[in-house]
Amino acid sequence: MEIKKPLTIAQQVDLLKERGLLITTKEEVELREWLININYYRLSGYWWIYENKAPTCSPREHEFKSVTTWKKIKYTYIFDQKFRRLISIAIEKIEISIKARWSQYLAETLCCSHPHERKSLFGDKFHNTSNATYKKLVDSYNKSTELYACHYKERYPELKTPPIWVCALLLTLGEMINWLKSLKTPADRNAILRPYGFDEEVLLSFFTHLTSIRNICAHNGRLWNKRTKKLFIKPTATSEIKEYFIANELDDNKLDSKIYNTLLMLHVILKNIDKDFLFLSEVKDLISQNKYIDPKHMGFPENWKELNLWKTLPITKSQKHRKRSGYKKKTFRNRIS
Repeated sequence: MEIKKPLTIAQQVDLLKERGLLITTKEEVELREWLININYYRLSGYWWIYENKAPTCSPREHEFKSVTTWKKIKYTYIFDQKFRRLISIAIEKIEISIKARWSQYLAETLCCSHPHERKSLFGDKFHNTSNATYKKLVDSYNKSTELYACHYKERYPELKTPPIWVCALLLTLGEMINWLKSLKTPADRNAILRPYGFDEEVLLSFFTHLTSIRNICAHNGRLWNKRTKKLFIKPTATSEIKEYFIANELDDNKLDSKIYNTLLMLHVILKNIDKDFLFLSEVKDLISQNKYIDPKHMGFPENWKELNLWKTLPITKSQKHRKRSGYKKKTFRNRIS
């Protein structure tokens, strides 16, 4: 069934002009290149906040608010690119740390190379090849062409799985979460996860939430102002960020689904992994360097800059460099680079 007729790039540019987007003659050439290489529909996710009916935009009328320029859309897109990269680095650090702590704790506690094969830890049915979590590890090991996997397959062909420190390299984040959930006792999970600053129930919920965030980053999806589907449990114990969480407008017992709450959790966890990675400072710096980004679309409270959490953040290396070099905010182009 034919839904819409495709438009040429020139027609797409004309359509945006008709809807009120302000584009200079010089920018039109650039916009054509963006439409060719990025796609009209992908970019439309970044200009809907500049439409008259934003933020609901349903049904969408596509008319732009007055004084909406191509530059606003362009640098909103660029901000999201940089934001996704920062989030990806954060998730990578957490994923690697979880795997390291999981493998070290079990190997050290049971004093063996294959604690993940112990039925007493996971239950009899867990090690059946019909169990999806265990089967994925076996399959990943059999299919792996990595040198470390090949070494163990050649030297120990009788093994179904390699030592746990090798298993940690084969698991995805989602699979790692399933291994943690499959541990029989909460005490084991807490021993592995408590150093991150929260109990195992909260962290398992949050790590599951992170898998959806990572998928958005991996597929280059819009993230900065998006509502996430997989929410996580709000920490109930006292913590340095408890007072800063933003509740759902309709239910105080639930969290708002925008990225702000995710950033708070990442902040605490990353402090326990890499103290030199000033994650929240990097987020603040990224926002401050882009005058077109309104943090309220990310779930930030109106007074976020006045909150002690944000006021007391250490400055980043980039900020230090700008101060040393006599950096001045002369143009937006300087601030975005």
